[in-house]
Amino acid sequence: MLLGGDTSPWQQVDLPWDEAPGRDGIPRDREARSSLDEVLTVLRQRQAMARHVMESLSDEQLASDVTHTEPGRPWMENSPFKECLSIVLNEAWEHRLCAERDLTALEKEN
Repeated sequence: MLLGGDTSPWQQVDLPWDEAPGRDGIPRDREARSSLDEVLTVLRQRQAMARHVMESLSDEQLASDVTHTEPGRPWMENSPFKECLSIVLNEAWEHRLCAERDLTALEKEN
């Protein structure tokens, strides 16, 4: 199952973790910058996709395994769907914490 059905989930400003193996279709441009509007558009799209996935989950899907070997996707074979979902949710939470930290620092500067 493709989470949200997206065959290539990466945006140009996305960065994989530093130790991630290089793969076709996964950007690594550390100089890429987006406007706030572009970032918020992607964020809203991903939130909507996550909401849709969470609302449509079945017990069978939660008990299934995930395999992705296509270019442009993180490589995984027979990974428990629950673990993949947990990683996505934890990453979203950690990104939120970083954003709140950075916004707090910016507010203090102004």
